[in-house]
Amino acid sequence: MTITLKTSALRRAIPIAWRQVRLLQPAKIAGSITISALNILWQGHGVLRSSPSPLRFTAVAVICYLLTTVAEFLWLLTTGPRFTGFESPNRAPATGEFEAVDPIVDELKTLPPSELREEVVQLATEMKSFEAGTDREFVTTLSSPPAAATLTEAERDEALDRESAKLMERTLLTRRAYRERFYRPARAFRDELRKRLGIRNVSREPKIPALDAGVLSGAKPITHAANYLLALARRLK
Repeated sequence: MTITLKTSALRRAIPIAWRQVRLLQPAKIAGSITISALNILWQGHGVLRSSPSPLRFTAVAVICYLLTTVAEFLWLLTTGPRFTGFESPNRAPATGEFEAVDPIVDELKTLPPSELREEVVQLATEMKSFEAGTDREFVTTLSSPPAAATLTEAERDEALDRESAKLMERTLLTRRAYRERFYRPARAFRDELRKRLGIRNVSREPKIPALDAGVLSGAKPITHAANYLLALARRLK
């Protein structure tokens, strides 16, 4: 499983890093030519010293250029965006904004207040149920530790590593499932409710990471978001 996730993450990171590599970078070309020229001037020494000067100059310049390009690519790959392997390959990056043509937004604009409240209640109930289910799975994962008394220290460390990996995978899967299933509709409901309630100064509204950026932080982040939607719906007349 870990190897598969790393492979998936690399498949996403490599194209991004390669697109950032500047193949015709003047500094890179000038540096390669300078090193090649110095190699020729170093009489009796250097790389390919027994070869003709034109061949030495060309070969060393090409080698230096390739080495710097590979180093640049590896550096961009190391310092670039981090992927976990759980990201959906078809999901666009979250920008925090919804396009006007979003079918969810257009549909909510036409709903009468009573139906909008019902839809909010249904969505909030599903969100709470989803979080309760993931919490039960999380507790189940923690409730069956290995018998520490029968294990050596190395085996205990290995068991803890496996347990940590399982918990991390479950957390990432929960976050991905939330974003794909609830994040967009929840934000669309929130924005529509705020608009109908005349809430213009959103900076005075509570900060809810699960709604603002799809971040699940805190004890009950999804339930917190669901309760906020319900509170807005109750104010709707």
